[in-house]
Amino acid sequence: MVNHGYPLGRSPLSIAMAMLGALSLVFPLPLLTQDMVDSERSLPLLGDHPLEERLIDGMDEGIKKNYRGAIAIFTELILLDPSYADAYFNRGIARARIADYQGAIADHSQAITLNPQLAEAYKARGKIYWQLGEQTQAIADLEAALALFSDQENLVSQREAWEQLQTWRGNL
Repeated sequence: MVNHGYPLGRSPLSIAMAMLGALSLVFPLPLLTQDMVDSERSLPLLGDHPLEERLIDGMDEGIKKNYRGAIAIFTELILLDPSYADAYFNRGIARARIADYQGAIADHSQAITLNPQLAEAYKARGKIYWQLGEQTQAIADLEAALALFSDQENLVSQREAWEQLQTWRGNL
């Protein structure tokens, strides 16, 4: 391997791709198609929102466990575009990590209002409700997530939601 002056011999593109791979372990990413790649940047796009690069910055802060920094970035995005469901969803994840459960529930609820097909928001909100002892609401959210995952043919998330639902029902 030839080092072209990049740290550790890794180009910015390879670092970005590795970062996206790490993100996919924390946040589900869609399968990439050719029309989802910006040829000028050669980076995969998560969607068509103009603020998505900043969203990735917030996710990166979350991966680094800088949850307050992530919250600040997601809040900035929400101020720029109050209809950005992914920003609310991700801020909800970060808020849950710092035990701001009511803030996380509010953010997940707003994400669901803006995008009722966002199965991950139902799942995340359900987990918080379960932690707070609100089993009925937790199960309802996980059932909604399961139905959406099924409709979206997301077999991995569908199975995970089904298994979680069975565990919760067994603990009632």
